[in-house]
Amino acid sequence: MPFCIEKNNTFPAGAMPCDFLETSYTNWLGSHNMFIQQNIFYLILPLLSVLPFGASFYADINGGSTKSICTRVKKNNYLIAKYIAVFVSGGAAAALPMFASFLACAALLPTMTPEASYAYTNIVSFDKWAWLLFSRPSLYILAYCGLAFLFAGLTACMALGITYFSSKSFLPMLFPFFVYIFESMLCELLGLDGFDVRMLLTPDATGNTTFTVAVTAVLFFAVSFIPYYFAGVKKDVL
Repeated sequence: MPFCIEKNNTFPAGAMPCDFLETSYTNWLGSHNMFIQQNIFYLILPLLSVLPFGASFYADINGGSTKSICTRVKKNNYLIAKYIAVFVSGGAAAALPMFASFLACAALLPTMTPEASYAYTNIVSFDKWAWLLFSRPSLYILAYCGLAFLFAGLTACMALGITYFSSKSFLPMLFPFFVYIFESMLCELLGLDGFDVRMLLTPDATGNTTFTVAVTAVLFFAVSFIPYYFAGVKKDVL
């Protein structure tokens, strides 16, 4: 951001038509995947998502809280409530830093609709939801924050199912990260970049669409919910 501020401050009065000011819409944390800080954020996103509430199910089971709760409420209601709580907390852990990054950029850089002809926008017409950036940039910001919320929440919930098979508290915290990285590597090896979760989250990645987002989200939901819920409803698990 300091570079962008300096560039805007030295913007020449007689600039060519192809030159544009750096704007908040093209320099926030989720705007592209060009810089090291953005790559690090997308890499550690599953670790961030499990920090708030990911290991709470492990603590409930091993601390005896689950048995106490399930004597007062239906077990399936408890399992669904726990899933929702982990999903929301995990999604917020990823989406809030992204939104805060945009607010910081908006406070220091012009908040104006980006120009499609500006090379450093780094988004082209065939990128996912590019039309939003050049027509309704605020909705574009919300869409990508929502996308991070969705996949961070689903990834965090993967810590729930593995809890049944873990005797160590650190495994539920690390398991979502391993699934996240494995899915990304597998898609890259198979040439399925459009379904690579890391690519889905970055605006400047090519090959992904709304369809691939939906399919990958359904897959992540199935992996995070089905084993956790159906194992949990068995009487001898909790």
